[in-house]
Amino acid sequence: MNRKNLPPVGIGVVTVFTVLLVLTLSVFSALTLTSARADLALSRTNARTVSAYYAADAEAAALYEEFAAGTEVELVADVPMTERQSLHIHLVREGDGVRILAWQTVPLEDGTDLGGDSLPVWDGTLPG
Repeated sequence: MNRKNLPPVGIGVVTVFTVLLVLTLSVFSALTLTSARADLALSRTNARTVSAYYAADAEAAALYEEFAAGTEVELVADVPMTERQSLHIHLVREGDGVRILAWQTVPLEDGTDLGGDSLPVWDGTLPG
């Protein structure tokens, strides 16, 4: 057989390399798409939580103004934010002003059903 009719050895190696390169790029693009979707979902959740916080904060500020204008000695209130959190405020009248003892987000009371999307967290008790 004549050497002119034989394919060069490099064609097989180049083909295998090209196939592996295409597969690698396909996997990376799929991972990038998955990561982008997860980031989008997290960003939307964060935006909802921040919006809920500022709405609850505005409502708590209105409660503060009412308390400052009133005559009550103490105000303790929980302004709902999300299904799992509320904004807890604790105000006390001191002299001619109002002292803020608490203005923070807190989880809802224990025993509240959080639904099916919560993680099973160990409560500290041993099984058995």
